[in-house]
Amino acid sequence: MKDFNIIVTEQLKIKTEDISDTLTPKDVPEWDSMNYLLFIAELEKEYKISFTMDEVLSAQSLGDVRKSLKSKGIKI
Repeated sequence: MKDFNIIVTEQLKIKTEDISDTLTPKDVPEWDSMNYLLFIAELEKEYKISFTMDEVLSAQSLGDVRKSLKSKGIKI
């Protein structure tokens, strides 16, 4: 299973050392709507979970995405 930070690095093109829960789309040039959906799809595939539409649309930061994963029992 891929680590959350590896998926972030691959999908959103963020250096590992720059990843933080406070990052938002304003902070990450690659975080547009299409790349965000690809990122979510990769998380769903890798962790064998599904996000609700509300979870996808309400996430405002990487920390919000991480919280959603943790609420599904994913240890990251």
